[in-house]
Amino acid sequence: MKYLKILSVALGLSAIIHTASAQFIHQRDFKPITTIDYTNVDGTPYLYDTWQQGMVKLANGVSSKDKMPLKYNLVDDLVSFKDKESGEEMAFVVPVQEFTLNLTTDDELFVRHFRSGYKGIEGSTPASFFEVLSDGKIQLIKKFNKVVFETQNIGSASKTRSFLDKTKYYIVNNGKALQVKNDKKSLLAALGDKQAQMEDYIKTNKVNFKSDTQLGKLVDYYNSL
Repeated sequence: MKYLKILSVALGLSAIIHTASAQFIHQRDFKPITTIDYTNVDGTPYLYDTWQQGMVKLANGVSSKDKMPLKYNLVDDLVSFKDKESGEEMAFVVPVQEFTLNLTTDDELFVRHFRSGYKGIEGSTPASFFEVLSDGKIQLIKKFNKVVFETQNIGSASKTRSFLDKTKYYIVNNGKALQVKNDKKSLLAALGDKQAQMEDYIKTNKVNFKSDTQLGKLVDYYNSL
């Protein structure tokens, strides 16, 4: 896997936005770091293997003014961007607080929103990113993760390494996260104080609990009651 480049931290806020290229800082402030080599692993460590246009907001409050090519590495939980001039993959020294990926499906724009800062979730840190499916008083968030999985066929001395996808859903209420499943029983148990209205919504809208978009709308509706 090629080198990432990392942005120098010793800079003032006035230098954060590179207005000419809509990138962060300046090229002279980049320096290379070594990353884990995944060339012998089947699949990709990224959410999308190709660059996706998006926006970022850093922990110091600075946001990108224009869309930039982004990749999200699910193994390292790292957001990187493509430098406009060199075409190389870069990483941010100032932690990314949240970011969006803008996708086009069937000629329609679809925006995916990811955020860090969630606490008390097993297996994660406040720096871990979660996709925000519903962003009201009650939040529905989803954790994507990839791990390297090793298999060996019977009678074979060789081993195969590949990426294994894992996902978990959480309802967040007053900063506390409760893990749920993407099914009717689990979500209604977590949102149990408005059962009748929720049942009517599910029946009327024929909610597909395997669709993240519909799950987000379901929790949006709950927040509107």
